[in-house]
Amino acid sequence: MSIEYIASIAEADYKMFRIIITTGIPNDYETWLGVRERGKLRALMERGASVIEIEVSLLEFAVYCKGLKRPDFSIVSLDRYAREKAISQSERVTTSLSGTVAQSAVAA
Repeated sequence: MSIEYIASIAEADYKMFRIIITTGIPNDYETWLGVRERGKLRALMERGASVIEIEVSLLEFAVYCKGLKRPDFSIVSLDRYAREKAISQSERVTTSLSGTVAQSAVAA
């Protein structure tokens, strides 16, 4: 089973996300959550993928978009950032665990 990552945004940040995201998103947060749930269900049913939500703050998304050659404040870019963030976090944990194992082996 494949894994897909989607962005999860805090309700408190939703109004500001609506301002900076260039593609249309629902007016209210509850509708946004419903749209995202349908997307997760579609990923499971159509592609057999499990979906993991990654918390994305307004500030980190803005920094990410401005760092692109062609700034892209779309929903696609939001989910792309969530994926990159998840992979980066996973690599840091793996590296950290590898260092711990190496240190333990040296101590033994």
